[in-house]
Amino acid sequence: MGTEQNLNNTAIIYARVSSVGQRNTGFSLDSQIRYLQEYAEEQNLKVVKVYEVPESAKKSGRIAFNQMLDFARKNHIKHLIFEKTDRSTRNFRDEVELQDLIQEGVSIHYWKEHLILNTNSRSFDKFNHDMRVVQSKGQIDLLTEEIKKGIAEKIRQGGYPSRAPVGYKNIRIKGRAEIEVDREKAPFIVKIFELASLGYPIESIRKIAIDDGFRIGNSKPTKSAIGKMLHNPLYCGKMRIKGVIYEGHHEPIISLELYNKVQKILTTNKSRQHDRIFPYVGLIKCGHCGCQLTAELKKGKYVYYHCTGKRGGTCKKDYIREEVIEETFKDLMQRIKESLSDEIIEAVKIALKESNKEKIEYQEAQYKEIQRQISVLDNRISKIYDDKLDGLISEEMWKKKTNDWHAEKDGLTLKLQNLNTSSKEFYEGSNLLFNFLKDAPRMYSEASPDKKKEILNFVGSNFTYKDKKVSVELTLVFDYLLNNPFLKKSGG
Repeated sequence: MGTEQNLNNTAIIYARVSSVGQRNTGFSLDSQIRYLQEYAEEQNLKVVKVYEVPESAKKSGRIAFNQMLDFARKNHIKHLIFEKTDRSTRNFRDEVELQDLIQEGVSIHYWKEHLILNTNSRSFDKFNHDMRVVQSKGQIDLLTEEIKKGIAEKIRQGGYPSRAPVGYKNIRIKGRAEIEVDREKAPFIVKIFELASLGYPIESIRKIAIDDGFRIGNSKPTKSAIGKMLHNPLYCGKMRIKGVIYEGHHEPIISLELYNKVQKILTTNKSRQHDRIFPYVGLIKCGHCGCQLTAELKKGKYVYYHCTGKRGGTCKKDYIREEVIEETFKDLMQRIKESLSDEIIEAVKIALKESNKEKIEYQEAQYKEIQRQISVLDNRISKIYDDKLDGLISEEMWKKKTNDWHAEKDGLTLKLQNLNTSSKEFYEGSNLLFNFLKDAPRMYSEASPDKKKEILNFVGSNFTYKDKKVSVELTLVFDYLLNNPFLKKSGG
């Protein structure tokens, strides 16, 4: 009996920070561990192992997380202790692993959120936790957006932000990443566009280019690669980034006139059916072979979806009307609305407010850390100038280091500016989620085709069509809303 009681009190502490900045602020590992050990003592739990994880939550593999799970199972650990939800998981796969442990009799403790999840937890507690999981994943996406904004500033200044396409090379000028013309490949690019302007089909252009010796890397170009090149405005001095055209400051390989002439020919050669937008193309896969569903316009007004049939089989002949797909998704939106009581709406509101509060705390720490790094760079720039005046370093070394540190400082300044706008975006995103849960059918019905696809990807994944039926795998929170019997019976 005493041995069993000791086993029931065994616990693991899992402490994680996702950046160097957090390690240098109040979010440090030492601080987390100290608080979590004090919590364990209060709960009369025996900590048998502590995991310290100074890594990103998105890091591939999450090695320490998996090691922690293995240790817990092999040693029959009954309690896992985390600071809060986003220290345990920031993706749905990890959350599934923790839910499996709960079903095996393990209790998951979230100290800062005053929450213990186990098989006896209230449905509302589970729901609030699910909301935090969704918001934690959203926070990673938001931080990723902040990085993207720094890239966007470079784009606005005319700099190309990615790996150079064939015909250009990536270089560095005064510490800045730029692109320049690849003089060896450029003549091939010019000829490819000239052939296209004369009406040559892409396959013919490809064969001529190969015979001339054109290669991408060490490989012969594919038809798709030639097509992408012909549509890429980079070659005429512009940049298309996520559908938006920007002026580049790189040297063009072809004239704007030649590029526009090719685009007109390529557009004319397209089938007229592409003038109509098919909202569900690229969203649904065939349940038989896994290929994407494509769409066809019949008699000028009826839209049918069917498998592309690229892997063979007879599934290509199984058609479904667009109206049937539309009604399926409208029914899903209606189910979401009907599953929400006033109490659940209030729980969502509380969870979103808590997530916003945690984000503000995180951003304040980030703000201080970025300011500290800028101060360090300012000191370095000042000191190295003194070293140059004193003859301790060469003029060349001074220029190189100064340029490098100024470039680094510019990047940090952009991050600082982005922090001031990300809170607003997070707040607006939370409002969007809240409003969607209140009136999903209306928002879906009034959405544009592209926005409908965004909504569906937010609600679910793995959309499949099989045997005249469209099915969807709901995301964690929506699966909980629609299929939890506790919510349907009592609301919590």
